[in-house]
Amino acid sequence: MFQPRTNRLFTLLGNTPANIGHRGARGLAPENTLVSFLVGSEFTHLFELDTMLCGSGELVVIHDFTVDRTTDGTGKVSEIPYRELSDLDAGGFYSEDFEGEQIPTLSQVIQSLPDNTIFDIELKSEGKKEEREALAKAVVKLIRKFQLQDRIWVSSFDWELVDLVRKEEPEVLRGLLIEKGDSLNENYMEFEPDLILPHVSHCTKNFMKICKEKSLLVIPYTANTEEEWKSLVQVGVSGIITDYPDLLAQFLNP
Repeated sequence: MFQPRTNRLFTLLGNTPANIGHRGARGLAPENTLVSFLVGSEFTHLFELDTMLCGSGELVVIHDFTVDRTTDGTGKVSEIPYRELSDLDAGGFYSEDFEGEQIPTLSQVIQSLPDNTIFDIELKSEGKKEEREALAKAVVKLIRKFQLQDRIWVSSFDWELVDLVRKEEPEVLRGLLIEKGDSLNENYMEFEPDLILPHVSHCTKNFMKICKEKSLLVIPYTANTEEEWKSLVQVGVSGIITDYPDLLAQFLNP
C-alpha cells in the first residue's frame, strides 16, 4: 500500500509552513518570467510555476493555454513554435518597466536559479491523450537531465496527467491540485499522491483532518493576506503559495 513520502517533502520544505512564490513572484513582477523568479529569490527558494509544450516541442513556462493575456501576441501556445514565442513581450502587460521580458523555457528557469531552488512544477494539459503522454515524457526527461528528483514535485488539476508521470518515473513526488468548490473524491488515493494542493478556501479543520489521516501534507494556493496566513498557520498547512513571498517572509519571520 502506497504511503505518502512525507519525510522527503519535509526535507524540501524545511521549516513549515514554507514560503512558496506563485508563478515566481506574481505580485512583484510579470508572472512566470525569469525576472519574476529572480525577484522572488530574494525572499524564498521555493517556487510554483506552470509548464506545457509549445508548438515546437519545448517545455515553456506559462499559465494560460493562449498567449493573449500575458503577452502582446495571440494564439494557442501549443500551436506556436518557441522561436516565435520568444519574440513576444511577456512583461509589458504587467508594467512598462518589464517590457521585453520573454516567455522562458522550463530549462532556462531551472538553469537561471541557484541549485538549492525547489520547484512545484504544475503540468498544464487540455486533456488530449497524445498531449498528456508527450508532456509527461518531456517533464520526466527534463527531471532526469537536470537530476531534479530531490528538489521538485509535480502537480496538476489533471490527476490522470500526474499518474502518467508516476508511471514514467515513480520516484518523482506528486501533488493533486483541487479547484475551488471541488472536493476530494473517493478515488484520490488511487493516484498515490504525496501531497494535496487545494484552493485556500478548502483549508478547514475537517479538511486538514482528512488529509492528516492519510499522511498527506497540504499546501494551499493562493493566499495573499495576513488574515489568510494566520488561519492557514493555525490549521497546520505545510506550505503557502503566494503572489507576495516578500510579505509572507516578513509574516513568517517577524
